[in-house]
Amino acid sequence: MARLTFALAALLVSGLLAADTASPSSSLTATLTPTAGKTVPQGKPFAFVASVTSQTSFDGRIVFVLSRPGSLRAVPFARENIIVSPGGTTPVKQQSVTPAQWFPELGTFQITPTLDGAPIGPPLELQVTKPEVLVPRFVDVTTTVGVLTSIRSVLPADGCRFDPRWAAGAAWADVNGDRRTDLFVARGGAPARLFINRGVKGFRDEASARGVTGDGVYEVGGTFADVNRDGHADLYVVRDGPGRLYLNDGKGRFTDGTARSGAAGGDYLHTSASFADYDSDGKLDLYLTTYARCTFPGVVGPGQPDELFHGNGRGTFTDVSSLIQPSRSGEPGVGEGRGFQAAWFDYNGDGRQDLYLANDWFGAAPDYNRLWRNDGRDAGGSWRFTDASAATRSNLRINTMGIGVGDYDRDGRLDLALSNIGGNRLLRNQGDGTFADVSDATNMAVPRQETGQASVTWGTLFGDFNLDGWDDLYLAAGRLDLYGTGMAGDGTGDNTIQTQENQTLVNQRGAFLDLSSVSGAGDMAVSRGVATADYDRDGRLDLFVVDQQGLENGTPHLYRNVTPRGKSHWLEVNTIGSRSNRDGCGAKIVAAVRGASLTREVFCGSVGLAGGSDKVVHFGLGPAKKVLRLTVSWPSGVKQVLRNVKPDRLLTVTEPRV
Repeated sequence: MARLTFALAALLVSGLLAADTASPSSSLTATLTPTAGKTVPQGKPFAFVASVTSQTSFDGRIVFVLSRPGSLRAVPFARENIIVSPGGTTPVKQQSVTPAQWFPELGTFQITPTLDGAPIGPPLELQVTKPEVLVPRFVDVTTTVGVLTSIRSVLPADGCRFDPRWAAGAAWADVNGDRRTDLFVARGGAPARLFINRGVKGFRDEASARGVTGDGVYEVGGTFADVNRDGHADLYVVRDGPGRLYLNDGKGRFTDGTARSGAAGGDYLHTSASFADYDSDGKLDLYLTTYARCTFPGVVGPGQPDELFHGNGRGTFTDVSSLIQPSRSGEPGVGEGRGFQAAWFDYNGDGRQDLYLANDWFGAAPDYNRLWRNDGRDAGGSWRFTDASAATRSNLRINTMGIGVGDYDRDGRLDLALSNIGGNRLLRNQGDGTFADVSDATNMAVPRQETGQASVTWGTLFGDFNLDGWDDLYLAAGRLDLYGTGMAGDGTGDNTIQTQENQTLVNQRGAFLDLSSVSGAGDMAVSRGVATADYDRDGRLDLFVVDQQGLENGTPHLYRNVTPRGKSHWLEVNTIGSRSNRDGCGAKIVAAVRGASLTREVFCGSVGLAGGSDKVVHFGLGPAKKVLRLTVSWPSGVKQVLRNVKPDRLLTVTEPRV
């Protein structure tokens, strides 16, 4: 990681880097000027401009360093290559920094221009004041509640040192019908964990006793869904090879139903399982995302084909992958996608589940992200998906690992948050069948960790973590471990440190504040998947983050949300379908409160990475003391309206039989 030396940090702390400090080149001077005053609320970016004057010609790189007086930490956050003619002055493009990305404190900070680790001008002082939103607060309860475990990453048997098994996930569901949310954790080359939630007694691993035993195949993640409509959460485990379907007997014990299901998939590296009812027949369908395997001695091979299975009921499926096959004619250099996550959601409001596929723009002949519009049956009676990637402007060529789906701006349309290397992307649903990239305009991108180190983000989730009625974002972060190849995965070639701080981006009425270091859920590790649930049913969304550390063991973490509720209220909705699929996957729920309408959709493995959040839909209601109107639009087409709903509870809504 690019950092200042301890000596330079000590100089910054002691205040020795003053205006008259000798620079490495006495002819070079940089002057920093704020663009809008020297005060900024915590979480917002602070913008400034710089100009560099030199008495001699200069062609080189200057680095801007953020520090806090009294602290030994100094963060080089930006660098610029500049050319200055003799006796001239060169302006530097506007820079910005958000101190709360690294520092949780308020108060005085300094920005110092440096060359070769030494200052070349006086520091610019700024003041960070209290944030304008309630900061979500999390505490690590991994050990205290009994979910401590590790993720073991092992090299493939063929000896490839370049192992693309980077996805790692976990899933939440109530497996034994006691109204408490339990937790499945895939552990790579080690046996999985199934942590049963015992309330105040914490969690206990009962995977073996309940039949979730595995068979030695490398496990990547999993998703819960009721595939046979018996009212119980079944479990699909994605693996490096064919998947495995565990059927729930109603008491939280599982049997292997893979062979009979017909949904194991091929011998591919599977990365995620996403359930939805794309034809609204009341039976869940399944999309399996695949990546690629390595080819010795260290090259990621060609992408593998994803798989779509149509649900027949009673836990059986038919392979209908031919319905979603891109036409790559006329697209030189584009091949089979290396996919991490697929999200079912209704982007155009026609009541049918569309599919967005996150592909990693990596390796030879990569594929871009794809959006498949669900057009229903054609004149011949066959189901039709149309590749609307280009038409919707969602065909990004980026390193997308995770997907978040939510209505961040409360306009009633579902938007897409995408993880990436070198800056997250936020696609705003325009309502006209297209998306607009608003990543930079909303301060959601967060392109850098420090100078020379691009942000590398993975699992992505929307959630109202502070209950103010606006969807926030959480993104797991961590660089790639390429197992001694000397490659960091972000283009720097630096493979010495892979840890990065996870990102907590708090929504302030449609723009995001970076409060990562303040939230308590920074999780400075190599994080991959993230799954959310209100595991203690206190109305606040908690986070389970899956950490993976190369050839060593990573330690996942459970972060309990302890944000003060104050006068804010909440509502959680558990959907039970009758004509629709039993889980209500794909149901659209709108909570109308005074002055706002909050839109959610029931997801069954479609968001995050390689896992599944609790399907229970969570609403932060802010100060609203009741939901004036709760509208549930079921996949069957039935619309259900509940009025004057009391908040601060878990509400079960059953689809009417009409």
